[in-house]
Amino acid sequence: MKSANRMLFLATLFVFVIYCSSKGKQNEFLDGEQICRFGTKYIEWFYSSNLDSLINKILDKNYKLTELKKFRYKVKLQLGNRIELLNEQYGTEPWQYYYIQYHRFENVEQPVRTLFTFDKKGMILQYSVQTLQKEANTHFSEYKPKTKLSLPFRGEWFVAWGGRTINENQHAVSISQRFAYDFVIRKGSKTFDGDGTSNSDYYCYNQQVIAPGSGKVIEIINHVDDNEIGQMPKIHGNRVVIDHKNGEYSIIAHFRKGSIVVRKGDTVEPGQLLGLCGNSGHSSEPHIHYHLQNTPDIDNGEGLPVRFYSYLSNRKFKKVGELQIGELIQNNVP
Repeated sequence: MKSANRMLFLATLFVFVIYCSSKGKQNEFLDGEQICRFGTKYIEWFYSSNLDSLINKILDKNYKLTELKKFRYKVKLQLGNRIELLNEQYGTEPWQYYYIQYHRFENVEQPVRTLFTFDKKGMILQYSVQTLQKEANTHFSEYKPKTKLSLPFRGEWFVAWGGRTINENQHAVSISQRFAYDFVIRKGSKTFDGDGTSNSDYYCYNQQVIAPGSGKVIEIINHVDDNEIGQMPKIHGNRVVIDHKNGEYSIIAHFRKGSIVVRKGDTVEPGQLLGLCGNSGHSSEPHIHYHLQNTPDIDNGEGLPVRFYSYLSNRKFKKVGELQIGELIQNNVP
């Protein structure tokens, strides 16, 4: 249930290099076009072996060109050549920017993630090349959900993780969260105002979380403190579990402590207020986590595909659909 903006991924790591990153508050921020310009340039330099240019952009001056060349050689030997660009991600964190490309390579079956992070001057703080884990097996790839679901919020939000492949959705490695979504409010490349070091800086913090479908509330956790930004304890946070009375169960997570207004045993209808968005549990910044599964037990269920009804996708109406990473979405249900 992690958000997009903390670059701590569940992945099979075959090579990794990290550099010192100084955490200083930013007053001015790069826009998305500038972030992508830096990121794409560094990735092309790396894979075209233009390493003389790349080494000059690495902030840690103790890192030598010979080390960079050895790293590049290892990547080439293990992966071969890039054969297909799958997708990209970029964004702003309180202390840095990130740019990621996901590719298919000749010598490995799974997608490969190439990450660069850098400061506002474009000086590289860290980079990594990773093969991603294989998606969890599922018995439900062709399953058609019975519950008519609407988005669990009002206003325009951003799909931080969503899709069926690991390069689109980090949840895909989990059996229970196989088709899960993470939602944030994003403006440009940022999910926060100010310097982004407090939960209250984040656009989605304290926003209303609403019931996505009718059913009975069968579990509530409401006592877990919000995390400090960037911290991500491996614990369950505040959540609401809804039994839709048809073998399907909605899991909505990361509520702000004490904000849940429904009680166990309550019957809820679509659009009914459940609580407020927070940053509790296994979460690095405020966001809403949502998934559908076939049991009420969050630790012992299988994830089900999710189709939402009556919403705007990138400001165009959709009657029903599955969501994809990077979509701007808005509930069209009152």
